[in-house]
Amino acid sequence: MMTSSDVRGVAPAMAVPLTCFLTVLFALSSWGSFTSTRFPYLGPVLIVGLLIVGTGISARLLRVHGSVVVLLQVLLGTIATGLLVVQHPFPVTAGGRARVVAEMTEAYAAFDPFDLPMSGSGVAPYLIPAGVAAVLLADILAVTLRRPPMMGLVVLGVFTVPFSIIGAGGWGGVSWVVFAFTATSFLVMLRLDRAQQLGRWGRRLDEDLPVVPAVGPALIGVSAVTIALLAPAWLPSANVPLPGLGAGDGDGPLRVINPTVGLYDDLRRQSDQVMVTVTPVYGDTETPPSYLRVGALTKFTGTEWTSGNRDVPSDQTGVATFEPPMSDETLLGEPTTYQIRASDRFESTWLPVFTHPLEVTAEGPWRYDEDTLDFMSTEGRDETVAGQSWRMTAAPVEPAQERLLAAGKPGVGAPPGMTDLPLLPDEVAEIALEQTAGHDRPFTQAVALQNWFRHSGEFTYSLERDVGTDGGALVDFLTDNKIGYCQQYATAMAVLARELDIPARVAFGFLGGDQDEDGAWLFRGRDLHAWPELWFEDIGWVRFEPTPAAADTSEPGYTSGALGNVRNEPEAPVPSTDTSAAPAPNRPQREAPETPEATQTDTEESGSGAVWAGLGIAALIGAIALAAPAVIRRRRRTARLAGDAEACWAELGDTAIDLGLPWSGTRSPREEAAGLAPHLRDREPMTALQRVVTAVERNRYAERRDDAEVGDDVRLVSATLREHADKRARRRARLWPASVFRRPTAPAAAGPTARSERELISS
Repeated sequence: MMTSSDVRGVAPAMAVPLTCFLTVLFALSSWGSFTSTRFPYLGPVLIVGLLIVGTGISARLLRVHGSVVVLLQVLLGTIATGLLVVQHPFPVTAGGRARVVAEMTEAYAAFDPFDLPMSGSGVAPYLIPAGVAAVLLADILAVTLRRPPMMGLVVLGVFTVPFSIIGAGGWGGVSWVVFAFTATSFLVMLRLDRAQQLGRWGRRLDEDLPVVPAVGPALIGVSAVTIALLAPAWLPSANVPLPGLGAGDGDGPLRVINPTVGLYDDLRRQSDQVMVTVTPVYGDTETPPSYLRVGALTKFTGTEWTSGNRDVPSDQTGVATFEPPMSDETLLGEPTTYQIRASDRFESTWLPVFTHPLEVTAEGPWRYDEDTLDFMSTEGRDETVAGQSWRMTAAPVEPAQERLLAAGKPGVGAPPGMTDLPLLPDEVAEIALEQTAGHDRPFTQAVALQNWFRHSGEFTYSLERDVGTDGGALVDFLTDNKIGYCQQYATAMAVLARELDIPARVAFGFLGGDQDEDGAWLFRGRDLHAWPELWFEDIGWVRFEPTPAAADTSEPGYTSGALGNVRNEPEAPVPSTDTSAAPAPNRPQREAPETPEATQTDTEESGSGAVWAGLGIAALIGAIALAAPAVIRRRRRTARLAGDAEACWAELGDTAIDLGLPWSGTRSPREEAAGLAPHLRDREPMTALQRVVTAVERNRYAERRDDAEVGDDVRLVSATLREHADKRARRRARLWPASVFRRPTAPAAAGPTARSERELISS
């Protein structure tokens, strides 16, 4: 039966959970950018959130253990969310899971971040569960674990969703009104939590004295929010031109009109200006994208690589879908859809795409070549990519080293003409054979060439060395000066590969860019690069990196250690028993009719992908949750041991709690030390413990504080306690420290508090 004292405690027990819930609800209103109205997702979140918060308040008033409170909240929240979203109370069962997959698949297919806002019902299957999860996580952090400041991370995560998908600018940004309400509610929650913690100390001794409002924290909080809102408007924009690196002026436009003429000059410009912005939309939005290819050079004239003659029919427009570059799609990574925009300064008649595009949507006079998948402007210099936007879906091809080692005869399935060479000096072929001696597989020969350029120490990277364009420049580079930039290394490796009858070409574009705070990848002028691509049977074009590491390049992972693994004799892939003709690798797919069976399969695969994505996110959150207590405990230990005697005493208490030793936190220092003494045994740690107790007593009860440093003594006592504890206790203390989840208790008496009480009494 609830007593009168319990009734008086209901209001404080409700204050922090309700303000925490209100804070998250304010933050979730920022997701209104996705929908035409906010109610379709905020209404259900409000209902389920009140159920979660109400369950927590009720259970805590009944003194239910925190872990049981969280379990009840998760159970009831899951049932309520399932009923509201998929009309099934148990979404983890077979029937409920099927409904979840169907709803998520339909919402995923309908969602388009470039056609917002959309109907609330279309995106609600994603927003409602995510909103409920935010409410639950915030309640656990702020109320169950009593870590209200950490709840700010949940609010930050909620705000990150519209920023990462839509962007911070324009109508898609978070409203300053929403931010102000959220920040104010967050500050109120912190104030209420602090008042609730102080209230546990009982009746104030100075309650008859005039009350001085606690304006300090409020003033700091309001000032911080005001500065965060107004400072961006006051600060000048960073519109300062950056100097170029290397030769030439880095501020001019980057022109890629004819790569056979201007590539060297463009490479040397090294501009810091952003040329292409790539924003991941669907799929893997965290992994850095691969090299962004502008074009491929397929013909070597003896002095330079050129684009050659291209067959570009009028029906091969900038809107196209392509087959994967290999028949075995298990070698294909996760497809990702990107929105790409070229800077006004990037004047290129070639449209940048990744090496293995699956779908491209580029409006305008763009045509593509079937063999290279290069996109070129049909209007030449009059139409460049500057200022234009396009969309692309691509998947990385990172084949396993075993598959590359098992590749068959070079040239099988490759586009025609990819091993053609003009008449070259005999030294070129001799160098190719010499550097690949002892390697009879195409892939190991390619790796041997790459390693020669990168790791032999014979070659030097330099942008200042112009190796010339005459017929002897290649031989001179390979035999004499061996100094050059990426174009020379890509040219040399591609030529040597063709000498070995391995199809090769030179690609040019950008190295992996850097990511901004909105999740977009920025490719700058200084990232311009050239690299060779070699063809392998049933895999397609594979990138290599012969340019030395001094150019801030890294070799592909599948080439590392390949020459040492050749003895493993990998088995060749078993040919398929399907006698139907396989599609030609990396060719456009035209007028592919959609059958009901194919649609059903795609739906199942998409649904399965959504489920696995959810499981992956849940596993990641679980891993972070499991690791968080240990991380918090280590950081807390480091900070305390560098502090005063009281902080070190608190650290010693947490060590005892973690090891399961007697420690109440409410007894005097000598009583607490008496409980630890039987677990020390040795004289030295006993003496150290006595010094710690003396310092704490002087700090609490003496007229003047004792600033003695006892960190080393606490380290010695703690180490001895851990040494004498059993393995299970030590493991539990290291991985799942109980002190992190224990509510802090006030010491028996504290120096400043005791002195203030004496002063009040004497006055």
